Amino acid sequence: MSIEFTKTIIEVISAILILIAFELLNRKHLKGYSFMAIGQLLAAIICVMTSLWFLAFMHAINCLLMVRGYLKWKTNNE
Repeated sequence: MSIEFTKTIIEVISAILILIAFELLNRKHLKGYSFMAIGQLLAAIICVMTSLWFLAFMHAINCLLMVRGYLKWKTNNE
């Protein structure tokens, strides 16, 4: 399997996870944060593989913000 095909598959999965996360977050569902974090992490990996360093950094920061939001929401609802 070529590296381009692998990158394309990861990019599509990342986009789908981010879209699902937006829908879950709109419905105020806790799983939206984890879906978004995984999608952002995959997007950051793809950006690193294609040498888009600033975009990779921004995706990584967004991933950390989603983890923070998840932990904050989880502790507030317990």
